[in-house]
Amino acid sequence: MADRKRKKGFWRGARKRRRMCLEIGMKGVLVTCNKNEKACIREAYNLLNEYADEMYGPEITASDSGSESEEEDVEAALAKEVAQMKNKAGKEKRRFQAMDSGANNVVFIQSQLESPDELVHHILDDINTSKKFKTRNVLRIIPVMSACKAYLENVKKSAEEMFPKFFSGEDNPSYAIVFKTRNSGTMKRDEVIPALAGVVSEVNPACKVNLNSPDLAIVIEVIRTVCCMSVLKDYFQLKKYNIHSIVEGTKDDPKPREVKDQGPSVGDLEATNGSGGQESKGHVKVQEGKVEGETSDKDGNSGVQDDGLSVGDNDVTGQGSKVIEPDAGGQKTKEEETSN
Repeated sequence: MADRKRKKGFWRGARKRRRMCLEIGMKGVLVTCNKNEKACIREAYNLLNEYADEMYGPEITASDSGSESEEEDVEAALAKEVAQMKNKAGKEKRRFQAMDSGANNVVFIQSQLESPDELVHHILDDINTSKKFKTRNVLRIIPVMSACKAYLENVKKSAEEMFPKFFSGEDNPSYAIVFKTRNSGTMKRDEVIPALAGVVSEVNPACKVNLNSPDLAIVIEVIRTVCCMSVLKDYFQLKKYNIHSIVEGTKDDPKPREVKDQGPSVGDLEATNGSGGQESKGHVKVQEGKVEGETSDKDGNSGVQDDGLSVGDNDVTGQGSKVIEPDAGGQKTKEEETSN
């Protein structure tokens, strides 16, 4: 009997723990870290509460409102405390509540704010101005404006509800789609990106894709069976919402890296060309190639592509990698010049 009671209590606790996780219909912030999730949650709480108090004022909880009635009788006070203890949804009413996201090194913090993207943009804009580290373990903070089932029909429906707010009107903002998936195989990048681009075209056909510096970035984060979606501004200007990259420099700059050729450099070509009528620096051939995908982010998610309609799909001049190849014919070495 004792063993059965222990097993029953164990699975009851497991069911209770499973409730505190990312679910459909939630809003909040996805926070990525580097292994130390407990410290990441603590730093994220401090950061979000600091700026939320600045923007919206201090948080008012049920315990704060009950402390004002000190003169009420004991029975009424006890009844109120019992009612608060029985209120199972009390934790969900907090401004910020950490939950399991379903992926390693990723924490989801549920928020009761209507527009968590405004708070996150304010935080990153202030950090970009001050260039001061306010966190050690928090790497990226991505707002979640909509969470739906990770199926194409649900994602399209959620996009149809969200996109008119951002893409309708006379501004005609440019956009790019950033797609990333973790621990999920239900959604494919090649299916999601055309579907979302089609929704944008239906809302405003004048909106065009800009892979270099878009006005808005449609960010898709798929974790297991939940698809988190947001429409963010200044996404590439704020280094893909990476705090460390904003402070340290341009490590997450969307510009592709140059691929250096193993042959002689431009300086060597100028030295060996001399005055023998060979090609000068301006005649070096440059080939444009495609970058198949971005490198993994600083948060350690190696092998995960998050380019969407981004640099990896761009054929515009200047977005490919540059490979310098000298002409093979008629080059003289330094030894031949001295001997002649």
